[in-house]
Parts: sequence; structure tokens; C-alpha cells
Amino acid sequence: MGKKTAIENETQARQSLAALYRVLDRYGMSDLANQEVGARIGTQPDQYLIHAYGLFYDEITASSLVKIDKKGRPVDDASPWLNDGGQNLARWIFGQRKVVNYFVHGHCEDVMAVSATEHGLLPLSQAAVYLGHLVGYIDYAFEEDDVFGNTFMSLADKHDILISHNHGYYCFGRSAKEAFFRSYYLRQACSVQHKALSMTHNNSDMLKLINDQRKDGYREAMYTSEDYNYDGDTEWKGLIRWLDRTAPEYKN
Repeated sequence: MGKKTAIENETQARQSLAALYRVLDRYGMSDLANQEVGARIGTQPDQYLIHAYGLFYDEITASSLVKIDKKGRPVDDASPWLNDGGQNLARWIFGQRKVVNYFVHGHCEDVMAVSATEHGLLPLSQAAVYLGHLVGYIDYAFEEDDVFGNTFMSLADKHDILISHNHGYYCFGRSAKEAFFRSYYLRQACSVQHKALSMTHNNSDMLKLINDQRKDGYREAMYTSEDYNYDGDTEWKGLIRWLDRTAPEYKN
């Protein structure tokens, strides 16, 4: 996990972010034109990319992405309509976390289901084990005022994944592949939990939880293994091959 993250120029960041939008759509992790996914331009660290509001994820191309500054304002005065929530997330996350270059904000139903419970994500699966220590929680707010922004930044500084109660999630990554990996397996962990609870008639006492000692041991073995990557590197290469075969226009 000690790999150095490559610094992307604007063209590379645009292509990586467009790929991330397309891959999320492939796995049913989009929400019509809503949600937000963003990138930092590595060679211009105070400038970020988000999508034009109204475009669906399978329509996103590198050139359709909109560049904004560290205050969330479009660099181009002729910018299309942007979602203010996306603008806020970009300036909060990238302004607060200098090592974060990508984020995914999603509304996957299984994550929303877990977000609506008091106990949050439980250690019920392998995915929950290798993500659980990254997770923090924030109360949902529709009106994102300065108080909410300060709370969000404080929590984002401590966690790589935030679950928003009754709302969704935010996954941060040094790269597009890492942000996707965390988002994909967060959904998987929540899906397993949702199904396990339904099988036990929502009686959490019937669940077979992985205890703290085993959980810590598994996580240590996972992250020190030389046989696997937990930053999405292995999977991302295959996803890009799929995109290049089926939707090469994402790079345009």
C-alpha cells in the first residue's frame, strides 16, 4: 500500500475522472443526473473537475467536465449549470485533504439502508473488515451552511469514507482507482449487511459478527499482503480495458 501516486496533468485527470463516472454507471452506482464525483488536477492542485449538472454518468466525457477553483467557482465564465453540492464537496474535500485527489459521493440504496441504522456498518464480511477502520459518520443536512461545511471538513480530515445518515456516502482516494475500490466494496459490505439482517428478521443478536481480535488480525494480514492490492490497482486496469473496448469516447 506504499505505492507513490502519480501526479496527473489536466488531460490525464479529465480522462481518469470520465472513466470513473462511466465505471460507476456500469455497476449501477449512479442516480440519474444526481450524486457527484470529483478530481483534483495534480499539476494544478487548487483546481478541480466536476460534471455539468444534468449529464448522466454514461454521457460523461473528458472534455465535458467543468474546471472550478479552490472556492468552487467555475474557471470559465461560460460554464454550464453546476450542482452547488458538488462545488461544495470539491472545495471542502480537496481543500482539507491534500493527499486526496478523487472523491465519490453516492446514494446506493444498500448504503442508504445501513446509514439509516444506529449501529452503522457492522463487521459481517471481508469487505467490511478492510474498510471498517476508514469509516466515519455525519448527520445529513440538505442546506449546506458554513456550520455543516466545517463539520464535514473536520470529519473528512479523519476518515477516508463518510457515511451520511439517512442519505448516502463519500469515499475519498489518492487516485480514481482507489476511490472506486472503496465505493464498490462499501456497497458490497452494506449489501451483505442488509441481506444478513433480513435473514435474521432484523434481530442483530442473531448475527455472527467478526470479533475485534479476528477483525484486527485479518486487516493486518490484508494490508501487509504482497499478493493483493487494496487500492484498486488490479481491478482498475481491467475496467479501463473494458472502457477502451466498449466506450472509447470517454477520453474525448
